[in-house]
Amino acid sequence: MDTLITATILGLATSVSAQFGSGGYGGFSSGSGYGSGSGSDSNPFSSSSGSGSGDNDGNGGFSIASEFAGFDLQKAQTYRLAHGVMASLAFVFFFPAGAISIRIIPSRAAIWIHAAFQLLAYVLYIAAFALGVWLVQEVKFSSFNLLSNNAVNYHPIIGIVVFVFLFFQPILGVMHHIMFKKYQRRQVWSYAHLWLGRILITLGIINGGLGLRLADNTKSGEIAYGVVAGIIWLIWMAAAVYGELKRARAQRQIQEVAPRRKERAYSSEEEAIAGVDSTGAYAPAHAPPMDPLAYR
Repeated sequence: MDTLITATILGLATSVSAQFGSGGYGGFSSGSGYGSGSGSDSNPFSSSSGSGSGDNDGNGGFSIASEFAGFDLQKAQTYRLAHGVMASLAFVFFFPAGAISIRIIPSRAAIWIHAAFQLLAYVLYIAAFALGVWLVQEVKFSSFNLLSNNAVNYHPIIGIVVFVFLFFQPILGVMHHIMFKKYQRRQVWSYAHLWLGRILITLGIINGGLGLRLADNTKSGEIAYGVVAGIIWLIWMAAAVYGELKRARAQRQIQEVAPRRKERAYSSEEEAIAGVDSTGAYAPAHAPPMDPLAYR
């Protein structure tokens, strides 16, 4: 398992950093065509944009390019790499891992493992978002930037939307667990938390691919990202289906034993499905709470 996790993280880091390979500077060209607007590429931030008539100053053209561009090219590349790696780790690994853990770990610890993964992913994305804001503010060509140009603003716009709605996820998650503890069944908060999370993680994964496209990534880098992200997304969906099937089975068992059993209180949906009550005592799967409406 540790080997799989390590390989996944290395694969993500490799696929994202591949955008800084040999095809120019992955969207930040070192030529003097930077900002000249004379290129034919509809993406002015691509390495193929501009006249490309600059010289090399022995340091990858950073000084000359920065002078023409009006911002620190080397700093922008460093920040963009950090932005891509952190956002990819958040959406392709840590957010899905947290969602998977709460479905497959049969213990009270599941909710805390879920929270830890989500918190780490949230912190990573906040940092990545901050770097993205810096790039939007600093990387400018004439009168337009990454956000104002319709040819490339799809990536930052999706990133902003995801960031805003992610703010509500912890709140919805806390409300889900409070309301489940009270009513022993899913409420509107539960479904909002589940489906908003699924939509945002999927959008975040897609936006990572769009970011690689914006950065004029190599084809191999895009394929590597797509394969790794696609496999993890499928594993996550399989875990979600497994969790729902497990929940449906627990619900049927509730209906079967409810008339014969004293009601048992659960502090979360995960505890109920796992069969561990709020006191920490283990109750087998065939002895769920009395309420036949639980888990709906």
